[in-house]
Amino acid sequence: MSTLILFIAPDDRLDSWWIADDGAVTARGDAEAPLPSVLPERVVAVAPAGAMTIHVAELGALATAQARAAARLLATETSVAPIETQHVAVGEADGADRSVAVLGKGRIAAWLDSLQAHGVDPDAVLPAALLLPRPDAGFVRAAIGAETVLRGRSAAFAEEPGLTELLVGDASVEELDPEPLVLAGLDTPELDLRQGDFARRRRFAIDWLLVRRLAMLAGAIVAVTLLIAIVQTVRYGMAADRLDAQAQAAARAAVPDAGPDAAAALEARMAARRGAGLGFSATAGALMAAVQASPNVELSSLTFDADGLLRATIVAPGPADAEALRARIQAAGLTVEATPFTSENGRIRGEFRIGGR
Repeated sequence: MSTLILFIAPDDRLDSWWIADDGAVTARGDAEAPLPSVLPERVVAVAPAGAMTIHVAELGALATAQARAAARLLATETSVAPIETQHVAVGEADGADRSVAVLGKGRIAAWLDSLQAHGVDPDAVLPAALLLPRPDAGFVRAAIGAETVLRGRSAAFAEEPGLTELLVGDASVEELDPEPLVLAGLDTPELDLRQGDFARRRRFAIDWLLVRRLAMLAGAIVAVTLLIAIVQTVRYGMAADRLDAQAQAAARAAVPDAGPDAAAALEARMAARRGAGLGFSATAGALMAAVQASPNVELSSLTFDADGLLRATIVAPGPADAEALRARIQAAGLTVEATPFTSENGRIRGEFRIGGR
């Protein structure tokens, strides 16, 4: 697949570009050179390493949305800027580890605006530092775009006098050829910054001829099935009347003094017995199932309010485990509000407030 690769400079403007096809660079240009009049099938931008902070977090096999939520909690503890101004992107799982990129939302917005001024909207934005392979020991270095980038086992950053010597120390540094690194990163990128608020919006063209054909087909189906639908509606109505009569008779047997609407009276009596909301049994059952499916997560205390709110004190190894438990409870159709978690003997403790949707 032919690909246009755009290298973004540290000042957020276009630095240079390549065109890659069949695993080789077939054309190059600097910022002053005009882009091809006919763009390749895919457009990928390479973001400067100095614009972001790269972390390595143990997020396991969490789904992307859950991993991003857990990564935002971790970024809150390390970021100086307010977390609501930061874009947090999570890479693919590498065993238990995942790369996490944190950068200002204004920077990535500026990149996209600058590239759109050139008439392109990239399919992906890849961090330059994560195009380098993660070494087992020491550091690797390569010149990518307008920067020289280094990567170690747990760090990836742009070369900067003073900072580089401090971070690298006496560790070995291997020089790499940037071209094969960039081309390899196109097929299986470790992390794409275009996620969350900056995910690429796909545009779909409407095939009006197909729409008209589908409309005619739909009309024919409606005309053929209309009579069947009417007959079924009548039959269902008669069956519903019979079932309602049977339900009223059964309810009168249970509550003979209920009056004309015995079924409603029986339902009200059952609701009063089970509690507000979904009731204690249903809510607590969903919570217990989620806890059992969450290794190393403990339930410390449990209370059920008169208004149907279940309060559960949770003890977990870390934020990712607590977030995974929360996702399991929400998947059961419940709402979960979490209070701030506090550290306690190497674990975290907090309260989940659980109710029906």
